Amino acid sequence: MPLFTVTMKAGRTADEKNAISRAIHAASVKAGYPEDDMFQRFLCLEPDDLKVDLNYPGLPKPRTEKMLMIEVLVSSGTDTARKTRLLATLVEALADAGTDPNDVMVFFGEIDRASSSFGGGRLAPPVATA
Repeated sequence: MPLFTVTMKAGRTADEKNAISRAIHAASVKAGYPEDDMFQRFLCLEPDDLKVDLNYPGLPKPRTEKMLMIEVLVSSGTDTARKTRLLATLVEALADAGTDPNDVMVFFGEIDRASSSFGGGRLAPPVATA
């Protein structure tokens, strides 16, 4: 259950957003999440409403107008290896879709599944352990 929130500057076409969406979903599946586990939202802000340092933290080149700020909400206890794998697949898939890796910021947040519902008025089931 990763929930992806993508924040970007307004002005992207529907085709660009769809390409980003497909890349994110492909990365999620490649990182081991189920094919039907797709939850994404896109926030498009006016240029004056999205302020970021173009070079922090010592990037090799400045970020561009196509920068993506991606928040990934995962279940608490998601191990670092899985987050690292998801990050790597996200950057790779987005690069293949035309987003420079320099323009990809990713932030992971965790939520206890007992504090969420995927629908039907039921709390989310615990993560299955193999």
